[in-house]
Amino acid sequence: MIKNCMVVLSLLISSSALSQPKDFSELTINQLHQGVKAGQFTFAEVTQYYLSNIQKHNPQLNAVITVNPDAYQQALNKDKRYKESGKQGILFGVPVLIKDNIDTKLMATTAGALALQNHYPSKNAPIVEKLLSEGAIILGKANLSEWANFKSSPSSSGYSHVGGQVKNPYDLTMTPCGSSSGSAVAVSSNLALVSIGTETDGSIHCPSALNGVVGFKPSIHHISQAGIIPIAHSQDTAGPITRTVTDAQLTYLAISEYARKESPSTHSLQGKRIGVIPGINKFNQTYKAEFEDTLKRLGSAGVTIVNDIQFNNMDKIFPAEFDVLLFEFNHGVTAYLANTGDGVSVKSLPELIEYNKKLNDQQQGLLLASLQANDEAKYTQAVAAINKYAKQQLKEIFKQHKLDAIIAPSVGSAWKIDPINGDKFTGSSSTLAAVTGSPSITVPMGLKDGMPFAVSIIGDLDQDMKVLEIAKQLEQLTQGRVAPKL
Repeated sequence: MIKNCMVVLSLLISSSALSQPKDFSELTINQLHQGVKAGQFTFAEVTQYYLSNIQKHNPQLNAVITVNPDAYQQALNKDKRYKESGKQGILFGVPVLIKDNIDTKLMATTAGALALQNHYPSKNAPIVEKLLSEGAIILGKANLSEWANFKSSPSSSGYSHVGGQVKNPYDLTMTPCGSSSGSAVAVSSNLALVSIGTETDGSIHCPSALNGVVGFKPSIHHISQAGIIPIAHSQDTAGPITRTVTDAQLTYLAISEYARKESPSTHSLQGKRIGVIPGINKFNQTYKAEFEDTLKRLGSAGVTIVNDIQFNNMDKIFPAEFDVLLFEFNHGVTAYLANTGDGVSVKSLPELIEYNKKLNDQQQGLLLASLQANDEAKYTQAVAAINKYAKQQLKEIFKQHKLDAIIAPSVGSAWKIDPINGDKFTGSSSTLAAVTGSPSITVPMGLKDGMPFAVSIIGDLDQDMKVLEIAKQLEQLTQGRVAPKL
């Protein structure tokens, strides 16, 4: 494991500002802006709080790979600009942590891999430029499952060679899930106000659920994919991880290419129709009673729960998805590597595999399988299967049952971190939204046996704001976020 020296360097740079910061735990974006407006504190003081928390807690959590050495100065500049011109942008002065598979010009973009440890992109990803244009302060880069968990099947979620093993703040022996593990743990542990994760299938969904935070996966192509190390262009998206749904919504508005085209939704659950598909919930035994209780609460709030909706041919969707991911990763990652600078010696997937072999890294089964995935006819068949059995069927279900959303348990129970044998994944409802490109959000529902559990709201394609509004009402109904005790 190599620890990025910039973490130590940047903390030393800011050390004079890090003495006894105020407590801003569980701060929201609106509270930040209200507090600064009222003169109660400054953007610099809030940024100082997060830098101090990173310094204090990251050695045991490994959630942050790199701290931005300019973060504190950015905050001072925001205070100066605020005094001169007021708030400029949705995320003005908001400290944001970015997953380390998203290109940043100032900091290395490593995907947690040694092959990319000296990869300094020539420009920021468009999503980073959007964050900056909306006034965000970039705190640093978040640790992740190496190559966004598309390297080897027997992997330990949250582990990367660059950043080490991310730990779950509710129990350091339990998985943080992945691949956006550092992004979720950092927000849950108050190391950042907001973070950005990425998802292909479950990579925002699972770590958010198991770390007690809100994770929003937007509809496909609502967020630019450019400058993000790819797995599969048909499913990849970035999205916000926050402590509240409102913060997720505000961040989505800031980074989306699409959001402001959507019509506003009603701010009530009354009269909503939310469906339950038993076929995608079979994994859920640990939180079955809690899920049923959530449905009862929604019913009491005026929601019509449409039970026992049939979703057929799930057994055909999973292998088709895998074929699509292998094929698209092969082409996508090689295209990305080919455009890296002089700090990266590997310029293709075969060269990456050879580089890892020289390190005696035997855990690259998915890389090897992807290298062999060159059958375009097989890929075309897989895409057709997803269109027929997933996309078309989901669209028909929404229309037939007149649904506003679908609800499901987010994930099964957490498992012990096992660096030798890897994850013992217990199931998830993420695949339906992943393969259809639909929006989904996971919302904390509380703790059981000391660990978070959550439910997910899945919407029809391009109905992101509706999903966020339903999730916001559900959050107010349940108040399920419980901060970890560090």
